Amino acid sequence: MIKKIAGLSILLTMLTTTPVLASVNPNTPEKAAPAIAVEMLKNCGVKVNGDILRQVTEQMGPGGTFMGMEKSDPHYKHHVMHYLHEDLGVMGDQDCMTHGQME
Repeated sequence: MIKKIAGLSILLTMLTTTPVLASVNPNTPEKAAPAIAVEMLKNCGVKVNGDILRQVTEQMGPGGTFMGMEKSDPHYKHHVMHYLHEDLGVMGDQDCMTHGQME
């Protein structure tokens, strides 16, 4: 019995640490648009204020969507940055140089 448990734990460890088989924890929520906005603005040296966060939050919909885009979409983060730069104008041209180079 102990050998079976040890074997199972080794197998489980291998499955969850193998890059091909390991997955992102589905219970870990992705960041919502306001949190992403704060992170981006701080990284660019822009002072974050309540008005900016209010405007970002107003663009959110059910389930944390941002302007219709799901948080799970790989372009969600880029969409938030685009909104900050183009619609709110809170990021300068220098900050925009990385705008198209988001991960």
